[in-house]
Amino acid sequence: MSNKLIRTAALLLSCGLAASPALANGKKHSPEHNAAVKKCVEAYEAGARAAHAPNSPTGAARHRTMHALAEAKKACIAKAPK
Repeated sequence: MSNKLIRTAALLLSCGLAASPALANGKKHSPEHNAAVKKCVEAYEAGARAAHAPNSPTGAARHRTMHALAEAKKACIAKAPK
């Protein structure tokens, strides 16, 4: 009985190890998508730097600006080619 359990566990483990690399590769994005996302992120970071620059508005104004930047980044990434 113990021998059967050990063999069954070894079989399940080997099947799991064999299947995991196939699942890990998945679909990758196109170079156009990666470039578009990079531009979106760069635009967001530039806006964030401007919002946190010296003598820029603080408090609720900064909060609204950062929220608008985040929404624009999300929309930009959604429009990126797949």
